[in-house]
Amino acid sequence: MANRGRPKKRAFEDVPEEFKVLANSSDREELQSLISQVACNQVELLKLKAEDQDLASAKETARIAGQQYSDGTRVNRQKLEYCKILLDDKGGHTKG
Repeated sequence: MANRGRPKKRAFEDVPEEFKVLANSSDREELQSLISQVACNQVELLKLKAEDQDLASAKETARIAGQQYSDGTRVNRQKLEYCKILLDDKGGHTKG
């Protein structure tokens, strides 16, 4: 059987080699310190992301631009559901 979908990404391919070398040569205490540093970096990154007005503006612009597609999808889903109910009421058989 052929493999479908996107090929799987190697688990740690984005981790810089220097970090891997440092982590591999660390003892337990040093690894715990590395974990703390990465966690602090992540908190700071998320804080900066939340405060990024350009990102917030871009998200809002994308939301507005995509609204017609979201609305259209919602309406089409309701139309299909409506027709399925009518078909069932008229003795038809529907799947799903």
